[in-house]
Amino acid sequence: MTADKLKIEFEQLKKDVFSDDWELVKSSADRLGQIGGNEVVDFLISLIALDNSGIRNRAALALEDIKDNRALEPLLTAIFKKENHNYNGTMVFALESLDCSQKLKEIFRILFYETYESKISAYAILSDQIFDFTKDDLHKIQKMWDDCKLHPDKCPGFDDTETREMMQDAVDGFLSYLKPKPTAKKKSKTTGNTKTKKKPSS
Repeated sequence: MTADKLKIEFEQLKKDVFSDDWELVKSSADRLGQIGGNEVVDFLISLIALDNSGIRNRAALALEDIKDNRALEPLLTAIFKKENHNYNGTMVFALESLDCSQKLKEIFRILFYETYESKISAYAILSDQIFDFTKDDLHKIQKMWDDCKLHPDKCPGFDDTETREMMQDAVDGFLSYLKPKPTAKKKSKTTGNTKTKKKPSS
């Protein structure tokens, strides 16, 4: 397809994604995900900010296909909007294909405070990706977890044993880095600002 034809198709898809025909909306968003490129990514990111959860979710799935990390911050912003609390599972799923290595606290925030569907994707991200973090990050994660235990009403699913154990498993995997290392091990110099990489075991 020539550049001109692709541009014409892109402009049509931008209109079709707002169609009243839901099947056309889905196919248009899927096609945008196949096309990719900077303009498409910028357009899809703009859709993430919409109040329409259907269009927003189709845009998130297209961004998940494209795997452009420019979508990371806009997705997180939309995920944490209060009005999206019960409608952000697809956006969290989209994060699974992005590099979240600098967002450990944010992923734990999703794990603790968002709904079950979002928790599952957050746990998958924590299990599959490698993160950079500081001791201060870990202390803040511990503080959030303590808050959940003190105020379980803030943490959806806390009363469910399986969900609580899933969260505890993720917490234990990272907070183990706060425990003193055996002195017999090879010494290494660390500070509160040292970044450490961690891929927890499942």
